[in-house]
Formats: sequence, C-alpha cells, structure tokens
Amino acid sequence: MSPTRFTNKLAGQRVLLVGGTGGVGLSVAQALLEFGATVVLSSSRAAKVKDICAALVKDHPNAEDRVSGHVCDLASPSVESNIEVLFDRVGNVDHIVYMAGDRLPMVPLDDVTLETWQKCNQVRTIAAILVVKVGTRYMKKDRRSSIVLTGGSICEKPIAGGWSMLALMGAGLNGLGRQLAYDLAPIRVNVVAPGVVETDMWHGIGMDEDGKRAFFAEHESMIPTGKVGQPEDLAEAYLYCLKDANATGVVVHSNSGTFLM
Repeated sequence: MSPTRFTNKLAGQRVLLVGGTGGVGLSVAQALLEFGATVVLSSSRAAKVKDICAALVKDHPNAEDRVSGHVCDLASPSVESNIEVLFDRVGNVDHIVYMAGDRLPMVPLDDVTLETWQKCNQVRTIAAILVVKVGTRYMKKDRRSSIVLTGGSICEKPIAGGWSMLALMGAGLNGLGRQLAYDLAPIRVNVVAPGVVETDMWHGIGMDEDGKRAFFAEHESMIPTGKVGQPEDLAEAYLYCLKDANATGVVVHSNSGTFLM
C-alpha cells in the first residue's frame, strides 16, 4: 500500500473555486496546490483573478501550470449565460467549490425589501444552484466527484444584529446541499458552514477596523476556542469535503465551538 495514499488523494484533480479570490478561497487554493491538485479560480473582477493567480504562482513556483483563472459575473442579469461561458472555458472538473458572496447582508428587519432580498440573494444562492446545474455537465458521475457549497452557522445559532437575511440564506443552502446530494448521486454534495471568520468581508458592511476588532473581541470572550476562525482553519473543512469519498449530504461546521455558547 502506498505510503502517500492519503496526501495524494487530490493529486492530479481539477478543482474550480467559484468566488475563490477572498481570504478563505486563497487558503483553499494554497492547500490544493500543496496536495498536487490543479486550481481554477473564478471571480467577477479580472484584476483580482490575475493578482491571486500571480500570488499563488509566487508561493508555488513549480505549480504554474496548475493555476488559472477566469472572470464570471454572478451578479449580472445574464448570470446563467455567464456561467455557461465559464464552464466552456474551464472544461471538465473533478470538484466545484462554491464560496461566492458579495458583502455580508447585514440589514435590519425594518429595512428588508423585495429589492434588497433579490439583490443579496442572487450571488449567494441563485447563482449557486445555477453553477451546479451547468457544472454537473462537466463532471464524471462518480463518488470521487464533488460539489461543496458554503452556508453558515448563523442559521442554527443566531447572533445579535440585522442578520435575518443571512440566516435565511444559510438555512436554504444547508437544505439545498442535502437535496442535491440525493438528486445528483453518486456525485457528492456537501456544505461548509462557517462561523465568524476573520476576512475582509467585514469591511463591506461599513465596519471599520476598530469596529471589527471590537466585534471579534466580544465574540471571542464567549466562544470556547477564544479566537475567531482564520481562513487557513476554514480551508480544512473544504478539503475534508473534497477528500472523503464517503461524505455526502453533510454540513461541516467550522465555528470556534459557537454551538456550545
């Protein structure tokens, strides 16, 4: 039996990271390259795709031929045709990791409108199911193929503030992952549900650095680990979903023990 049968599980496999140019996506991509996988990034901003691909190649100079990226605007009214163009360029993949999301939808209940809901919902949920719809045409119907969606722990553990829309989206994605695991079998479908993670997403809701630190400090005073999640921590949850060919229809939580609070 090979002494590298575990570390080589992802070697030679093609993984598409949709919305994978943020802090967590970068950590997942770095880990995938370490394990010998080929990484294809997708984001709505061409400059960001170029910069992240360059950063990955700089960190892994021997993996230049295993890194590529494409632009795909998931917030556009033509989202489905954009996704079709993306996969036409990318070609066949072994895994799809969906972690796309615009700014965190921190909206007080009194300010929720149909327009706000539709705008916030498109990238996180509507585009997710469309990526699955199109992407499965480019995957082998095999348990070694997998899709990983990104939900959230907030749908099971509320936090103070205007997070009702995000909770609804997270619950929907968790349920979607289980249903798709049934519908798309033997392709595996799982969901990663992060808790509070230190990324640049927090700046998108108008929270300055001092406000973010204060929020984190309050949260850290209650959670068992005493530290909000870091991108490299959360990356392990995605890797598990890709590597365990016996895991499907599960929600993998990485949340600093927030359910114990």
